Amino acid sequence: MRKTVGGSFSFLKKYLFITLVPAIIFSLVFTFSGCKTQEKVIKIGNQAILSGDDEFFGEDQLITLDMAVSELSPVKIGGFDYEIDIITKDDEGNAEKAFLLAQEFVEENVSSVIGPIFNGTVKASIPVYAEYSIPMVTPSAQGVDISRGFNNFYRMIINNSQKIENIADFLVAEMNPEKLILIDNGEEYSVKLVDHMVEIFESRNISFHKRYSIKFDTGEYDVLAENLFIDEPDVVFFCAEYNEVAALLERTGKLELKCQYVTEEMGMDDAISEITDNIYLEGLVAVIPDPPSLAKYSENQKAIDFWRKYNDYTEKMDGQDLENKGPGPYAPYTYDAIHILINAMKKANSVLPEDFSDELKATSYDGIAGLIEFNSNGDRVDPQSTVFIMKNGDWVR
Repeated sequence: MRKTVGGSFSFLKKYLFITLVPAIIFSLVFTFSGCKTQEKVIKIGNQAILSGDDEFFGEDQLITLDMAVSELSPVKIGGFDYEIDIITKDDEGNAEKAFLLAQEFVEENVSSVIGPIFNGTVKASIPVYAEYSIPMVTPSAQGVDISRGFNNFYRMIINNSQKIENIADFLVAEMNPEKLILIDNGEEYSVKLVDHMVEIFESRNISFHKRYSIKFDTGEYDVLAENLFIDEPDVVFFCAEYNEVAALLERTGKLELKCQYVTEEMGMDDAISEITDNIYLEGLVAVIPDPPSLAKYSENQKAIDFWRKYNDYTEKMDGQDLENKGPGPYAPYTYDAIHILINAMKKANSVLPEDFSDELKATSYDGIAGLIEFNSNGDRVDPQSTVFIMKNGDWVR
């Protein structure tokens, strides 16, 4: 009898243990979960260069993203609050390292990547991100062919081809030259720029009078000035450093050649008026790739507010050895980049790339860098340039 009772009691204890323990565990888990829900996080990769001679650009990108996150996070998406987590990695400006880092970002389940900074690192990274449909937004790389064949690429800045197209459009539409002469300074950048401009003219059946290629040499500049005097152009486009532009303008000015000179960003420098008499510089035009909101002497309120916030933010970063003395040229594009990514997620009610990529492609965002929209290649639609003219020794917008 006791055996039976004892046996039954033993069975009951086992039964109660088997049934009650899971219930207790469930209750504890439920109670714990009710007290503290798991934090929801948006992981955004920051692929930059944070070492070597070009670390300024990576540091600038990192500061800008940290500042933007301090303003945006937490963000409500699909009814939930998400913290934004910027995961930063240094690709050293090296294509092989960039390829490996891209794989690491994928393994860490980032929703998107801002960067890389250079053309070569973009080209090495993008196939990895494309395989997993992870959007990559570069604030700085301007090479035209770096993204061909991929639909996960977005560029915040004007590309090299668009930059030259804007100069060509200005020369034709605004200058309306009867006899246009194109000059490069023999350096690779200048030669390629003028080569592309010639291609643009030929594709549009636009004629120009002549092209010269000149090395920076006193004797050759004297000869070129005499040739221009004989050619009698009404417009001359010269892609060269500001000191080279000044040297040619002074020589042709002394010959009393009356024509309009146009240059681009290399030729625009305040120091040009320090090395040449202003009488020879008067009327010199420079077409630069910065949009009006970001170009020199900008009074755009969004840009002014950004520069102020950036400087205030860096001043609060005590104990950190920063080279940055204000935002670099790509900081505004980085700031706009994270905003368009978060906006796309909000509109899609999702932080998953497969859900918000369509919204990213359809972006229409009025940012610091102007109206940001993307074409089918991920490039900016109609990015603007800014025109300056030299008056009384000063550049005027």
